[in-house]
Amino acid sequence: MKEILDQQVSVVVVAVLSTLATIVLSLLALLQMRVKLWINRKTSLVERELIHKIASEAYAFAEKEFKDNGGPTKLSEAYNYASRLLGNAGIKVAPEEIKSAIEKAVLDYNKPSKSA
Repeated sequence: MKEILDQQVSVVVVAVLSTLATIVLSLLALLQMRVKLWINRKTSLVERELIHKIASEAYAFAEKEFKDNGGPTKLSEAYNYASRLLGNAGIKVAPEEIKSAIEKAVLDYNKPSKSA
């Protein structure tokens, strides 16, 4: 009788441990997914900030170095500058995003200050 009871207890213990292991592995997979999402969001936020900083720098560069040229030339030179720096940083950005960031830098620069 004791052997049968021991066998049944062993089966139940193995089943409970298997279920717990499955639950723990599922929770770890879910946690891994959430951590990856968090890292991607954090990285993209940092990259966006870097893109805008580089775009502002590119605008300042083009404004100083090509002050006698027109807007399209300045935009082209700012674009070349920004895309080169972003490429060196390993950040892949669509051309439209770079141009938009540069245009935003221009708008921010030309925005009248509130203290004036």
